[in-house]
Amino acid sequence: MLNKNILAAPLLLALGGGAHAEGLYLGAKAGLVSVDDSAFDDALNAGVLIGYELPANDRLSWALEAELTTSVADGDFQAFGVKGDWNIDTQALYGVMKFGDSLYGKVKLGVLREDVSASAGGVSADESDSGLAWGLGGGVRVNDYLDVEAEYSQIESDAAFISVGVNYHF
Repeated sequence: MLNKNILAAPLLLALGGGAHAEGLYLGAKAGLVSVDDSAFDDALNAGVLIGYELPANDRLSWALEAELTTSVADGDFQAFGVKGDWNIDTQALYGVMKFGDSLYGKVKLGVLREDVSASAGGVSADESDSGLAWGLGGGVRVNDYLDVEAEYSQIESDAAFISVGVNYHF
């Protein structure tokens, strides 16, 4: 269950300043993919994104972000007395709304494709799925070129990606 404080944080971050700069940005992020099943430990994912931001007014901007992540450290699982590991790769395209300036909130909604692999006892299985994904986050604009962000992304009904990252604006 999502804590109400997590939902309120991006709104509080929006209280400062004006608009973001318009244009292209590149980013990198890392974090934990957590599955809502006690048999699965978290996987560590890292990824890259490319985005383009359009200001709407002095407190709001819209962006389009394409994001790729991959597991850099597999998660462990145990099922039916057998131990194994799992990993996940994601490819997503999000519409993003940012509000605020030097401190800002972020809400995103889009489509995501995931490729999940698991192996145990010499047997492996792969599965792919696509669907809607959403996220909430906030960031700090360090200067005209650099942002630091934290996000919670619901990538599947039972899986979330909790990440931190940096974005460089051109």
